[in-house]
Amino acid sequence: MFRKILFPTDFSEGSYRAARYFERVNGMAVGDVILLHVIDEGTLEDLLNGYSLLYSNEDLEIEAIKKALLRKTLEKLQAKAEDCKKTFRTKNVKTLVRFGLPWEEIVKVADEEDVSLILLPSHGKLGFSHEILGSTTVRVLRKTRRPVLVVKTHCECGGDGE
Repeated sequence: MFRKILFPTDFSEGSYRAARYFERVNGMAVGDVILLHVIDEGTLEDLLNGYSLLYSNEDLEIEAIKKALLRKTLEKLQAKAEDCKKTFRTKNVKTLVRFGLPWEEIVKVADEEDVSLILLPSHGKLGFSHEILGSTTVRVLRKTRRPVLVVKTHCECGGDGE
């Protein structure tokens, strides 16, 4: 049995393909699942950069946007939690949202939660590129000491991770 799995999601089709693949090949129950989404602070700052002239207090505006993003993201994760219970054959799904660099937060959460496995898609939101693996996946593989299962989610044939 997997004691605790970290399943980071960017809400992409790649993430869902990885979960469906895991469901098909895993014959064991899972103790706990940590369903994680990381809001990329670099992307957030880039989006807000050109708009600071519109606000009288930029820091307050950024905090309000972060709170709204957090609320919406938690809602999306909660909606996916029931699916995760079925997919991973568990009763225990914990949802987490973090702000930061996705790969860095995945590694931190894996250590903080003492997970026995990190489940990652080979490619997320950015999809297939000329790279063999997505950049977040590569960085997690390089930086973590935890076991990682990478599920191939993009192929030229249009398959679903098989």
